[in-house]
Amino acid sequence: MLNDTLPKYFDPRKHAAHEVTLEGRLPLSQFPELSAALASNEGNAFVHLDFRVDEDRRYIATGSIKATVQVECQRCLEAAPVELEVDLCVCFVYDEDHAKNIPGDYDPVVMTDGEVVLADMVEQELILALPIVAYHDESGCNPVALKYASSTDDAPDDEIKPNPFSILAELKAKKN
Repeated sequence: MLNDTLPKYFDPRKHAAHEVTLEGRLPLSQFPELSAALASNEGNAFVHLDFRVDEDRRYIATGSIKATVQVECQRCLEAAPVELEVDLCVCFVYDEDHAKNIPGDYDPVVMTDGEVVLADMVEQELILALPIVAYHDESGCNPVALKYASSTDDAPDDEIKPNPFSILAELKAKKN
């Protein structure tokens, strides 16, 4: 069941003990750090989390986060859509020392006073999933922007530029 009102905070211990499933959407505009890296912060992140306690009594959540974000195309500098899909397998811990002791299968999430801010966790996962460089397909780029991006079109061919060292040549000629 998709829920538009996900909790701001949640207690992973209670959710894991009751094997709760959280499912819903969070607006991308709610993520200030992610929004700074995007061309547009319109859209939603769809979150699905299944909580449980594993055999070693760790509080675990598995699930996924999906979002379509608009990033700047590095070729034409226009907005380019990118599909982000993050598979989660997280273990909730009390502090950094506990995080060192969890298996490598899990990503640690530190609880603050036994709670986690859902939007912060989702935002950090989406930031990590962003591509380093994004491009449209060549056919998808704006042709006007590509024309101005070319350095060969910028300089006129018939312009003669003066030699900046011509003054030194004149001084050398006067000396001889």
